[in-house]
Amino acid sequence: MPHLLRTLFILLLIGVLLTAGCTSLVEDNGAGTNVTTEENQVPASYQATISQPDATSDLIRMDTDIYNAGEVVEFSVVNTGVLPLTCTNTPPDFGVTFQTGSGRWATRMGPDVPVEGNISYLQKGESTKTYQFVTDGWTPGRYRIVSDCGVEHEFLVRALPKITPTQAVCPPVNATNTTPWVKIDAVADQSLGRPFTIRGTTNLPAGTELKYSIFILASQEDATTLPTGAAFTTPVDEGSCGINTWSAMGEIQVAGEFFIAIADPDRKATAIKRFNVV
Repeated sequence: MPHLLRTLFILLLIGVLLTAGCTSLVEDNGAGTNVTTEENQVPASYQATISQPDATSDLIRMDTDIYNAGEVVEFSVVNTGVLPLTCTNTPPDFGVTFQTGSGRWATRMGPDVPVEGNISYLQKGESTKTYQFVTDGWTPGRYRIVSDCGVEHEFLVRALPKITPTQAVCPPVNATNTTPWVKIDAVADQSLGRPFTIRGTTNLPAGTELKYSIFILASQEDATTLPTGAAFTTPVDEGSCGINTWSAMGEIQVAGEFFIAIADPDRKATAIKRFNVV
């Protein structure tokens, strides 16, 4: 194309492609206390309460009584009564039972029969350490924390809600219109000497090599025709609903008004857009 360039500029352009649960660290070994590490805790996602066996259940302090399977249960025993609580171990321990389909309670964690050790006492106003265990893999249902200090507290484990990803609904396509096209997204003013990216869309197949050129024009009329021998290529990337994408990165060292022109190899689909470098 004659007298296409008006001044010297340096272009460094690179075609680029556009592309367009909680694991428990604790095993339930049937005995003792399961403890999680802090960096892997998944706390309860909300606060809720359920009915309890009796008033002493309030001595077991929990943030919530309902957990999603896989979340961490955290609790402590606080003696808010007048008399000391007698605990069968030093330090106090606990187990977890669950309600079966027949209504009976069976052991989920800890010994089936409480193991007595050195008796300890939880005085008025005193509390145990904070206990933690993870419910990963637990069957949804009603569970009960059984403290060897003589108090119990029930909680529920529910199945983690399943989230179905929303699928994009493509608009109807006119199958008879197969005319190839390529478009350039809006290009904002670019900064002198700073890398930038120009993007666009096309109905050409993914993998098609588009040719493009970025240039400064001598006159506005020169922008109506694509330059010959475009110096750079960029591939079409997979999009959605039959609309694919492309992109190119560049850097311009001369301020002024520039144009980007792009076309398919056969030059049947072309586009041109103006932008400024300041």
